[in-house]
Amino acid sequence: MTRVSAPSIRTPHSAIPAFAGAIVACAYLVGAVVFSATSQAERAEPGTTAAAAPLSTRQSVQARRLHDYSSLSETPALAAPVEVSDTPVLALAAADQAGSLASPLAGGGPRIAIVIDDVGLDVDAARRALDLGAPMSLAVLPYAEAAPALSAEIAASGRDVLLHMPMEPVGLADPGPNALRLDLSDADLAARMRWAMARVPDAVGLNNHMGSRFTSDPRAMRVALGSVAERNPLFLDSLTTGASRGRAVADGLGLRTLQRDIFLDHVIEAGEIAERLDEAEDLARERGWAVVIGHPHAQTLDVLEAWLAPAQARGVEFVTLTELSAQLDDRLRATAQTTPLNR
Repeated sequence: MTRVSAPSIRTPHSAIPAFAGAIVACAYLVGAVVFSATSQAERAEPGTTAAAAPLSTRQSVQARRLHDYSSLSETPALAAPVEVSDTPVLALAAADQAGSLASPLAGGGPRIAIVIDDVGLDVDAARRALDLGAPMSLAVLPYAEAAPALSAEIAASGRDVLLHMPMEPVGLADPGPNALRLDLSDADLAARMRWAMARVPDAVGLNNHMGSRFTSDPRAMRVALGSVAERNPLFLDSLTTGASRGRAVADGLGLRTLQRDIFLDHVIEAGEIAERLDEAEDLARERGWAVVIGHPHAQTLDVLEAWLAPAQARGVEFVTLTELSAQLDDRLRATAQTTPLNR
């Protein structure tokens, strides 16, 4: 028996389906490329630089829970001053911003503003500084147990009170409780500044305790000083590093600013301290004024006690920082009024 196979059905070949498939594949490929490019623009890979976000939408350095400082008033004071200062520059190399006006201040001889830092941990030493009799400014550490009482006592004596604000140094030295550090959020920096100002309520301004790392960061300094700018504080840059941006930031915020010229007692030895005071007098005679910072060490206070009266007899005038700031402002204002405009 012969088996008959069914005839095969042949379909005519056409190029249309293949062409349509190619178009679909191309469209899919183009869509994938566009999606990938869009994703890369929205999320930069590590190591690449994306466009900076507007300042109003930028996040703080690092968000942290706000600290509660209410219990710090009960913290016992340290038994004696602790030397944790940064290695300072002994004398200011660069000219003061008003240094181009080299003549002495109008209406007087050379003027020296003495600042005593690290006040509060040793109350007897603070009172001995007040007993020296000369106009000066005392910078009070906010975490000292006696800070509020000493603030009132210094103000009542007619001297300037400064907040001696702890700030982060370069290295491992400890600036003390509630110091301003670069890893804090903006909210924490502002909270610590306001807490510290409340601890030294009579302060006319502030200067940095240590702070060689913190004062070198203009953004952090702007946050810290901006948080208390409504009080119009005077800012004295202790200049614990030549890279400090403290004075520039304070100027930008419209604050009254000064800068330390000479540290008296980086070397705590009577002969060295006397030499620094001689340098300060020379600078004041050349430029019209000098700002010096010392500490309430027995050696420093001994040398000052012996030096003040003879210096006054030589015509040196001692002023507080607020007095010096006002005198310099008047001097610059008068100069600006008499200088013709370039047209």
